[in-house]
Amino acid sequence: MAEVPLRSDPGEGHTKWRRLAHAVSNNQAKTGNGNALIALVRAAMRAERTLDRMSRADIARDELNQVLSLVSLKVLADGRVATAKRASTDTEALARSERLYKILEQRGAHAEVLAYCREDLVRADYYEAVFEAIKGLGARIRSQTGVDADGYGLIEKTMAGSSPPLRINGGRTRTERDEQLGIANLAKGLFSAFRNPVAHEPKLHWTMSELDALDVLGTLSMIHRRLDTAISRNGDGV
Repeated sequence: MAEVPLRSDPGEGHTKWRRLAHAVSNNQAKTGNGNALIALVRAAMRAERTLDRMSRADIARDELNQVLSLVSLKVLADGRVATAKRASTDTEALARSERLYKILEQRGAHAEVLAYCREDLVRADYYEAVFEAIKGLGARIRSQTGVDADGYGLIEKTMAGSSPPLRINGGRTRTERDEQLGIANLAKGLFSAFRNPVAHEPKLHWTMSELDALDVLGTLSMIHRRLDTAISRNGDGV
């Protein structure tokens, strides 16, 4: 805050983001313009400030630009704020989906995951893409096993226990059995953390950042790769 002369700082007893939000809001109300906010963005996104965390800075810049593009502004690579073509919500969603797809593709993400990097699923944030991708994992496992279940219970019935219907390896050694258990627990965790709560609570209470989406979708991709070579109970490759 020392770099941007903002008045009405509520003081050290508050979190940084509350202090900044309060100061910027008051400044904008008094001046009738957003110059203070632009100055704050410029100070935060300066190249020398973001040099040691460029990947996170790229994501932050893209997220800022998704919002700023609605008022014909954008943050440049050097942190300066410049004018830009005004974007629509549809344009924003398309850019978000293309970026998500590109990052995941560069990471070698599984095709089953890339299928959910669609414009209609990232219109607001990344919630829908992750939600649908996790549902997709369940659909694939049901298709491979014929087990009629969902979520945590589906993994319990298909990948857990001493003789699971769906094996990701031969299960002959302790290492292989531990790997089977680990992948099953990862899948259970994803269903428990995202699939089940989201299915029963209002979307208003759930948000998903790009970083979180990339982490979840990356984990899903790894599970799908294990399923590519999985073995069904009758010994057939799946």
